[in-house]
Amino acid sequence: MTSTETTTPSLDVMDDLDWWGLKYTAVRVALELDIFTTIAAGCSTHEEIAEKIRASKRGTRILLDVLCPLGLLRKAQGVYFLTPTSEAFLVRGKPTWCTDAYLVIWRDRDKLMQAVRMGTATLDIPGPTAEDLWANWAAPALLTWPRSAETARERWTQLGITEDTRPGWLVLDVACGSGVGSFVLAQADPKTRVFALDFPKVLAIAFQVAEMMGIREQVNFCPGNLLTDEFPDEQFDVVLFGAILYYFKSDDVTATLRKAYHALKSDGLVVIRSLIADEERCQNEKALLVALEIFHDAPHGEVYTFSEYKGVLETVGLKDVTQWGEFLISAKK
Repeated sequence: MTSTETTTPSLDVMDDLDWWGLKYTAVRVALELDIFTTIAAGCSTHEEIAEKIRASKRGTRILLDVLCPLGLLRKAQGVYFLTPTSEAFLVRGKPTWCTDAYLVIWRDRDKLMQAVRMGTATLDIPGPTAEDLWANWAAPALLTWPRSAETARERWTQLGITEDTRPGWLVLDVACGSGVGSFVLAQADPKTRVFALDFPKVLAIAFQVAEMMGIREQVNFCPGNLLTDEFPDEQFDVVLFGAILYYFKSDDVTATLRKAYHALKSDGLVVIRSLIADEERCQNEKALLVALEIFHDAPHGEVYTFSEYKGVLETVGLKDVTQWGEFLISAKK
């Protein structure tokens, strides 16, 4: 831009944020009031719902109405109905209920200014006390696994990892969550075995997913912690890390990847799923927003750049580090 060029200021970004904020606030209040569970229990008019949640009739009606275009309620002749999404995921007691996972994070965001000022996290998401939260995050996979499986198959194909690459793989899925990401490899090859490592309550979800995917006998479920547990030496063809490493400080990431290196066979692969920040940390909006989230959710978390991951992977002995979208792949050679 030359000295004679000017840019007209715009409030578009502020206006967009205002609308997004209104949507977020409406849904959060609905979750706080447990409106979806109330409707599932048989209350269907705004008067009935207001009485049950001990709120004003007018305020309840206005809140219920705005949830309709957001896709969380339907309304016909003054009667409110759940949508498939709200019925599956937002009704307390359903096996796929995940409201707590959202509310814990959303409530914690109220403390972001405190976290920025003090430089300390207000939650400890990667810690053992967060096991229930991780299980709540994994629960929707009991319904969503078919779509997730399709996406996972496409990603493995893009990475050059298919049943034709090497049959009978042994896969270590670290912090496996629902397990879908590695279970599709077992679906494609009956000789492939997966060792799924995570908290016990999360593994209970993964167990059910494995049964639904028809590969339960190909999976070993390993309760444990990626920081404190040792990995078997020279056993695995692939060590897979889901979206987990950015919750830890660089020293712990290095130590964990070193364990992964020793766990691999001589020509094995480490695959990391992670949002990756651009080198200047100023362009990848999603990665930078996650970095802000992690800052107040994990005491030592950080979203790393490609060069930072590459440096750590090469330090522990891995080679040929490449990036495919949100995936990094490197080899032990």
